[in-house]
Amino acid sequence: MADEVIVAVVLLLVALGIATYLETRFLRKKMKNRRVRTAKRDDEMQDNAHNAIITTKAIMSSLDRQGIRSAEAEAWLQEAQTANARHNYRVAMDLTSKAKERLLALKAAQASKGDLAKLDRLSVGASTDEMTTKEMLQKEIPPNMIQSKFSIEVAGAAVEQGRVNGRDVSQATELLEAAKTRFDAKDFAAALSIAQQSKRAAAGEHVEVSMAVVAPAATSPRDGRPCPSCGASLAADDMFCRKCGRRLATATCGSCGASLLSEDAFCPKCGTPVPR
Repeated sequence: MADEVIVAVVLLLVALGIATYLETRFLRKKMKNRRVRTAKRDDEMQDNAHNAIITTKAIMSSLDRQGIRSAEAEAWLQEAQTANARHNYRVAMDLTSKAKERLLALKAAQASKGDLAKLDRLSVGASTDEMTTKEMLQKEIPPNMIQSKFSIEVAGAAVEQGRVNGRDVSQATELLEAAKTRFDAKDFAAALSIAQQSKRAAAGEHVEVSMAVVAPAATSPRDGRPCPSCGASLAADDMFCRKCGRRLATATCGSCGASLLSEDAFCPKCGTPVPR
């Protein structure tokens, strides 16, 4: 009886030993796999942080050559480099993202001032006559032109930032191109509205837009009559060719009232010179 008890105890100890061995191996393997996954994730974050810092440096250098600088963005970049050196990769990427957003906003603001640059220079040491000229220039600028151009630049920066952040910016890009088309067609009110919608779409909002909004602006109709000089298609009321500038419309002689062609140098009826 004693021998049987001893055998049972031995078998139990052996079973416990085997179970402990297997569990230890399983735990070691699990910990090893976890360390491998953690190391891989850290390597990816390190690469992303390094690439973000390099990209931000390149943007900053490019804008610096254009005279666009930001002490705030430079400070963020230095903090990002410090965080990267301390293996705080997520902090480094957040700081470089803030720096890039600041630089892109400054670029958009600088571009939007192009149309008013001359007016700004006039305001420095301007005399009464120069101020009058400035006011006249301001009055000649169509409504919404400056606002729409600025909004288009801001929307372009937002689309670029959205693309960097990995968002789907297809709708925002389509709206941005539509805004540029409307701007080129001098439909500044529509360009302003569409550019604002593009910025919202780039930020991740879903914008409901009808096809009529993004459709190209209508152009003046043509009657198919070609220009005798360059062959461009002409509208019925064109006085001059839109491509080469040739005078097109017929006129009447100031002396006898006879009809004149655009190429007539003298009246075919009375011989009076045709003024040019």
